Amino acid sequence: MAIASPTVHLPPPLPTIELPQPCFVVGGWVRDQLLGRVSPHPDIDLVLPHGSIETAQAIARQQGGGFVVLDQERSIARVVLPDLTIDCAQQMGDTLLEDLHKRDFTVNAIALNIHTGEIIDPLGGRQDMEQRLMRMIAPANLADDPLRVLRAYRQCAQLNFHIEAQTRYYLGHLSAGLSKIANERVRTELGYLLNGGRTGTFWLLQAIEDGVLAGWLPRHILQIERFQRIDHAIEQLQIPALQSFWQTYLTKERSVIITLKLAALVNSAHGTAPLGFSKNEQKWLWGLLRYLPQLCQFCDRQEHDPVLLYQFFQGVLPFFPALVALAMAEGYSLIQLEPYLHRWLDPHDPVVYPPALITGEEIKVIFALKPSPRIGELLTMVRTAQLQGKITDRGGAIALITTHLKDRSLPFGTNPNNS
Repeated sequence: MAIASPTVHLPPPLPTIELPQPCFVVGGWVRDQLLGRVSPHPDIDLVLPHGSIETAQAIARQQGGGFVVLDQERSIARVVLPDLTIDCAQQMGDTLLEDLHKRDFTVNAIALNIHTGEIIDPLGGRQDMEQRLMRMIAPANLADDPLRVLRAYRQCAQLNFHIEAQTRYYLGHLSAGLSKIANERVRTELGYLLNGGRTGTFWLLQAIEDGVLAGWLPRHILQIERFQRIDHAIEQLQIPALQSFWQTYLTKERSVIITLKLAALVNSAHGTAPLGFSKNEQKWLWGLLRYLPQLCQFCDRQEHDPVLLYQFFQGVLPFFPALVALAMAEGYSLIQLEPYLHRWLDPHDPVVYPPALITGEEIKVIFALKPSPRIGELLTMVRTAQLQGKITDRGGAIALITTHLKDRSLPFGTNPNNS
């Protein structure tokens, strides 16, 4: 057993929490402390030989925190405090050493005696840490929880590590077990990689190269070169005018980057649903892939037709900056795309955000029409005439509709101004 001097200390409030003996901190927090990585909201994993759920309950009472049992069978419970989260688990096996031998990678199998400060490292995790090496403990440990396969690539991206050769061999061969993992858990690991900048991109490509994601992302749908260029495109669009767009997407927890980078990686959204992405994320993914060819055609033709542009922007308004980034990864320059981006950014643009000259409710009242698809067609007719500069105000809209409805010789939906 490798033991170092007790120089590592837990942050408050753990020193003030009464804990039974023996009690050990294991896993990521110990690893990060030894690497000098600091988290503003740390997750601390405690391992006890018995009484883990009772200990969690006691901590929650002492500190006024939230308490939940995560796994009754394995005696795992969580305490949520304002500045940290504590998971209490019963050790796997009869001793702490047995527990550490059942973990995934050596750098995650280091324990700290919370009472003495003694560091327990029976598997050489600190030495691997010095070499920035991700090394498995045993293939069977990865097979027990196949999500550990993806976690290897994610942790390499986060820690700037590399994977030991034999470990990488087994990651590819054990990846078939990922099909048994809940979609949401797989999506979480992929989300870390997709949202991990250039390093995350690199390690996701390594996972693809190793065949780890072949069941979900077959090579025939992949756009590797586009994916390799997407980070640079995103960096070019990090401008003050787009700051709020990049920071907020669907919900606060879900980044636009995740869906955008997935769209850069694939040429079809088919097959991505089992990855655990939400319906909204799937919707945006479909939208990005659907409208990318049209935006590219606009750049090639330098499109200025107001009706075509209006129809296009109505489909892409929520995610247009992401679409611009995707087009840049496709090979188009920011200079080519800037005219369209400026239009999206201008809330007074007469094509992208034309003022409503008349509403559907007003049409029903003025012309005594019952609710029907006909109202929508009349609104489309008015909007088209407005974009073409043929009408500019509410009076013009009313006159256009009046003429249309009186002229029974015209098929419904025909603009009399075009006759």
